[in-house]
Amino acid sequence: MIWIYSAVVGLRQREAENILFYYREKIILQMRGTVNEATALAQTAHAMKSLEPDAAAWFEAAAAPLMERPEVRMVGLFEGDVLTAMLPRSKYEKLTGQELRNFSYIYTMSKVVKELVVEGPVVLQNDPEGQEVFLFLQPIIEEDAYLGQVAVALERDYVLKQLGLNALSDQGYDYELWRVEPQNGSKEIVAGSRTDADFSHAQKTVFNLPTQWTLSIQPTAGWLSGEQRLGLILLCVLLQALLLSLVGLLYRSIRQKRALREADRVDQATGLYNRKGFTAALDGWLQDGVSPVTLFYFSIEGYAQAARLIGPDEEKRYLQSVPDRMSEYIHSLFLAGRLDEGSYIVALREEMDEQKHDDFAKGLSLELLLQVRIDGEKSFLMPRYQYIRCEPGKSRAAEQISSLIRAYYDRVSGESPIRTLTEKCRQLIEGKSDVVFDEYTDLEMMELSKTFNRYRRQVEQLAYSDPIFAVGNRLKFLRDTNMLISYDKKRRFSLYCVDICSFSQYNELFSADIGDEILHEVLRRLSRPFGSYLYRINGDVFLGVSLSGEGAVSFADRLKSLFAEPVVVGNLSFPLQVRVAACAYPEHGETPSALLDHIQSVLRFAKEADQTVTIYNDQLDEMIRTEADILHRLKKAVRQETLEVWYQPIMRLADNRYSAAEALVRLSDGKGGYFSAGQVISLAERNGIVEELGDYVLRKACQFMHDCGGALELKRIGINLSVQQLLVGNSADHLLKLIHSAGIDPRLVTLEITESILIQSIDQAAQALEKLRRAGVHIALDDFGVGYSSLNYLSNLPVDIIKIDRSLTRQILTSPKQYALLKSIVEMASINELSVVAEGVETRAEQQAIANSGVHYIQGYYYARPMPEEELRRFLGH
Repeated sequence: MIWIYSAVVGLRQREAENILFYYREKIILQMRGTVNEATALAQTAHAMKSLEPDAAAWFEAAAAPLMERPEVRMVGLFEGDVLTAMLPRSKYEKLTGQELRNFSYIYTMSKVVKELVVEGPVVLQNDPEGQEVFLFLQPIIEEDAYLGQVAVALERDYVLKQLGLNALSDQGYDYELWRVEPQNGSKEIVAGSRTDADFSHAQKTVFNLPTQWTLSIQPTAGWLSGEQRLGLILLCVLLQALLLSLVGLLYRSIRQKRALREADRVDQATGLYNRKGFTAALDGWLQDGVSPVTLFYFSIEGYAQAARLIGPDEEKRYLQSVPDRMSEYIHSLFLAGRLDEGSYIVALREEMDEQKHDDFAKGLSLELLLQVRIDGEKSFLMPRYQYIRCEPGKSRAAEQISSLIRAYYDRVSGESPIRTLTEKCRQLIEGKSDVVFDEYTDLEMMELSKTFNRYRRQVEQLAYSDPIFAVGNRLKFLRDTNMLISYDKKRRFSLYCVDICSFSQYNELFSADIGDEILHEVLRRLSRPFGSYLYRINGDVFLGVSLSGEGAVSFADRLKSLFAEPVVVGNLSFPLQVRVAACAYPEHGETPSALLDHIQSVLRFAKEADQTVTIYNDQLDEMIRTEADILHRLKKAVRQETLEVWYQPIMRLADNRYSAAEALVRLSDGKGGYFSAGQVISLAERNGIVEELGDYVLRKACQFMHDCGGALELKRIGINLSVQQLLVGNSADHLLKLIHSAGIDPRLVTLEITESILIQSIDQAAQALEKLRRAGVHIALDDFGVGYSSLNYLSNLPVDIIKIDRSLTRQILTSPKQYALLKSIVEMASINELSVVAEGVETRAEQQAIANSGVHYIQGYYYARPMPEEELRRFLGH
């Protein structure tokens, strides 16, 4: 009797073990596959990381379908140890940017074990509703290196329903599902049928996710009920054993026959239909005539070669994952089969237009990616596809499948990979930036495609990166901010321009290497608040984009504090003064170029006003509108030839006659006055129209000399020349052509160049200036004494005239040293056979002192102010 009792109990326990095995496999399959949404999202994130540099924006779009499902409570993305995005944003926006260590231990565990981690039920951080969820954490791994992870939280009741544990109660079992808490080893109940049950004698199964989980079950009435005990006494042991044996034999026989029938219709490697089974199942769909059916064919070309490279174990894992990949991606009723080594066929019974067909095929192709490692580097083979529409009741499955495969190979045979690669290269040459060489499944073509991709990225690196400091340049700023605006036009961000005050002195006093080391340290300090959104846009001017939302004044003060400590280079210490300018999107500009123009205007205003921190405001906005008005009026005046050119006569002291004049531009402000000439020229230089303006003034002045120069006894006309005009190709020929077209002798023309600009550009300008001088044009060094005021280099400059700036002449009556300097300039000029013009002379006393110094010409209000052409004629006519 004891033996029978033990045998019956043992039988029930084995039955329970079978049930436990089934439920363990089901729970693992559900947690790792069917219910798990994190793995597919992580695989897609890994595949898309090189295509989409802004992971947060891409991830939000990719996770949008998940967030529409009611059971999904949260979706998050970590890049490395930093939370990049967590949805819904209304709940978890504040968590963005936090470190992994700020979250529960289970997040760190996912990083350590480098595999899917399931945890639950738990309450998410920052969830005001306090709902219990199951947390699925899938790390993103590349070559055994942790790159980040995807987190998905599903509603507790939904997950438990998917596990189907309630069916155990229907089968007469009490159950308890619990797990070991990884930090303290305590037991945490996940689900159970009864709270008062004692499971100490229950059958148990243990599995890992990767924390240890245990499922315990036992019959509700015990392993042997009172009725069963009575039955054992009454029934014949031998008969019971015989019946049980017969039942067992019959059951096994039925299962074997069923397995044989199924094996003839199923692909053993994947568990999908084989061709025979798929054809039969599709025939059933087509014959019932319910709705149209779409057939999709996917072929991984080069699969056999790839399978040999990855080995049988890796191939087995891939093939076994295919059904789960399809189930996770396809949410409607479908049939799926494996036709041969690298090809699959899928039937969908769903109304779809052409675009949806193509989107579905592209998406499933991504799901079926095959990873191959070649020479230690990961590569991916993506299936190519073809699809056709089948009308139910009008066609047979075998014919439709054959027609689909023929259509695929007809299309593929007509495509030339070399022609496609050539076309993509041509697109790159034409300047397209979204060309990607990744559409090939053949391994050799794939390697060629990857080589092109690496070269394209290298070219982009050269185009978008400062070669010395490995930081983004102006083009990268424009591209990055354009992407920020394109992904989310409502997202606000701020721009901060940081200028190192008087930085050129370090290069001049020490060396360019010292200057570079200083800038390297500046970049290191600025990278703290800006990260990858830091750019070097000009010399010692840096631009940063902040998404923090911090107030502009507070952030600017924090930037200044970064430079409280001096920069140390070797044994040298350099205290740095910085100037910070700020503006914001979209308040101060809705496009990257507009924002860049405005931040540069803010910085220019800060320099002019000598302010260390300047925030875009109404005053600056008015200044920018004024500049825009000036620029509009200037372009219109040049185009319509209404821009005025005035002239200021120059007195030749030797014969007390006006022998020359200087042409000066005058732009009307529309209110009876004129804009500042310096402001007009500066705007023209910054906006690339100074050449057009300079040509206009040169033509007008030369025409004036042609028409009136002889009658007014003027020997020369002076025209200011911008360095931009001088440094363009063939500038000398172009300027001489304009002079000749007016019909005057080049010897009547004096081109005036600012001293500081000429000295800075002397190497590039010397050849053009010499060519102009050989043609007879005189070259004047304007504003002499402002920048360098060194007499030693006068003999080496390609000039004929020096014009002494007003800043020097106005001091000669009060400063003996300045008067002595003036006389030294005149003496040095005489030695070098240069003429000297004194500018800005306003009083009789200044005129007499300057005349006694030996200068040749005087120009200033003492003699005459600039005047229009008609007024000059009357003035010189007297």
